[in-house]
Amino acid sequence: MAAVLVTAATSCKDDSTSVVSHPTNPEKVPTMTSRDVETVISDSGHTRYRIVTKLWNMYEEAALPHWTFPKGVTCEELDNRFNMVSSIKCDSAYFDKNKALWTLTGNVRITNVTGDIVLTDQLMWDQQAHKLFSDAFIHIEKQGRIIEGYGYESNERLTTYQLRQVEAIFPIDESRMPHPGSGNAAPRTMQ
Repeated sequence: MAAVLVTAATSCKDDSTSVVSHPTNPEKVPTMTSRDVETVISDSGHTRYRIVTKLWNMYEEAALPHWTFPKGVTCEELDNRFNMVSSIKCDSAYFDKNKALWTLTGNVRITNVTGDIVLTDQLMWDQQAHKLFSDAFIHIEKQGRIIEGYGYESNERLTTYQLRQVEAIFPIDESRMPHPGSGNAAPRTMQ
């Protein structure tokens, strides 16, 4: 892709236009940059997802078309009443358009439909295979316990998952948990 600069010079005798080509590197210069984005995505006529990001770069003309979210991204799945069902949040993300593959990095936090929480530093989301996976350290808070380990794989809904190398399983002391609506966030302790 090359940016084109058109200049017009006018004079009493002759109107002329000249075109100056200014080559750009499609691997380094985005086709489009959007700032402070909040958008919704529909599926079969129903609003299903909300995406929020400070910076979204699209490299549509690159050899491998991709998008980057260098200032983080939040993606929320919505129900029919536009309430959040599940969410994924991270410090930065990369989307490979040809493979429909997301790479989420830095403080990745996932909350699923049952309220389980998954924390990691890197997570891949393969939209074609409908699965999430990671070889990084994973921290899972699920139904009154904490599970930690390496090698995570899950379905897109995060309702079934597999942890290949479990390092620890801890029960959560529910009596130390804040009561809903109290506004007092007691620290979680492990027994």
